[in-house]
Amino acid sequence: MTQNASPSFSFEEAIGDFLVASRKCEVVSLERLLDAVQLVGRIRALVHQLQRERGASSLWIGSGGQRYADELAQYRAESDTTAQAFREHLDGWLEPGACAHARSRLLGRMALALHGLSGLPSLRAEVSERTLSPMEAMRGFSELIRSLLAVVFEAADSATDPEVSRALVALLNFMQGKELAGQERAIGAAGFGRGAFDGELRQSLLHRIDTQERSFRIFSAFAPEPACAAWQELQGAGFSAEVERLRRLACTRDESLPDPARAETWFACTTARIDAMKEIEDLLEMHLNERCSARITADRADLGAVRDRIAQLAESELRDSVPYAVFFGAPEGLDHEEDGETVLNVPIVGHSVMDLVQRQAARLQSVEDELHAARQALAERKTIERAKALLIQHRGLSEDQAYKLLRQTAMNQNRRLAEVAEATVAMSDLLGKGL
Repeated sequence: MTQNASPSFSFEEAIGDFLVASRKCEVVSLERLLDAVQLVGRIRALVHQLQRERGASSLWIGSGGQRYADELAQYRAESDTTAQAFREHLDGWLEPGACAHARSRLLGRMALALHGLSGLPSLRAEVSERTLSPMEAMRGFSELIRSLLAVVFEAADSATDPEVSRALVALLNFMQGKELAGQERAIGAAGFGRGAFDGELRQSLLHRIDTQERSFRIFSAFAPEPACAAWQELQGAGFSAEVERLRRLACTRDESLPDPARAETWFACTTARIDAMKEIEDLLEMHLNERCSARITADRADLGAVRDRIAQLAESELRDSVPYAVFFGAPEGLDHEEDGETVLNVPIVGHSVMDLVQRQAARLQSVEDELHAARQALAERKTIERAKALLIQHRGLSEDQAYKLLRQTAMNQNRRLAEVAEATVAMSDLLGKGL
């Protein structure tokens, strides 16, 4: 037996220090998450302006430079103002201490987004000179917007709080659906403007309709009730019914004469739909900021409570301290029989600290379990995007064709799209080259 009445190292004190450090890390993580949430707000505003500029650019090119010149100039100016605000906001991410290791992927995505923005002047020059077709202009703007949405994806993927993570997943998928609706607007305007939807254009339209509906389904699974109710209300609006009618025309009728009036009706109705989506995005962003701020406030309060409790326990230990012993084997005279079992008569020092440890461990496990659903939705999206990229690279397919192949395979095999995408990625990894 080894006795020590005044140990030089207190395990109870160290345990308390690590508990406090654990809670402090959670608060810091949430504060960094709030930074990312505010970044998402800047990106959302910029994406919306670029979507408006993209639509006007396609219509201006399609009209031979005869229409939408004033709107295009206005949207470009508004995009520039929003882009400047976004760029200034990013400066704070380069301050000392801001570039934490856990943010490396997010910062890398920011660099790619800035690279995309650097190409905006040359894209605008091609639009002004009308050296691009409406569809080519749409693709140019869509690639830029894709790089911005990738930043939002990384922000959602790094979230460590279940409620905030769910809110980010809802917003990300709604933004993705809205972006696909913007692409649909440009495709439909091009088709109606020239009076015909050939096979490729029609397939592109169908692809956007299908994939945006998938995004909206995921949004509905994670969004708060007010946003879901607003989405249901939007579905019943008059402009939504007109969009559905024109979708059917585009997907079923073959025409050969341009119809500028129908193109403008399509553009007006899809724009009204997208503007209504912007209001739902506003609700989602407000909810996201509220949840993040509320979690920070709650965790700071919890941190203070943990500190106070540990201080109380430490004071109690000092007041009631007794020599303690560490036994190797079971010493005689310190045990007795209870219900046929031998029980040691050794006082359990620091049991209240252990309660705090166990509660913290259980709470962290609960958080991890709650995060699972949100992370699974993000992982599935990432896998589908990777599978499409592999098919584009190794089969020479367009994005629309790659998605169609994955979707058709899923239908033929009666499997989920995410499962087919996962199998595609796994096969590529196994073979090492191509598919």
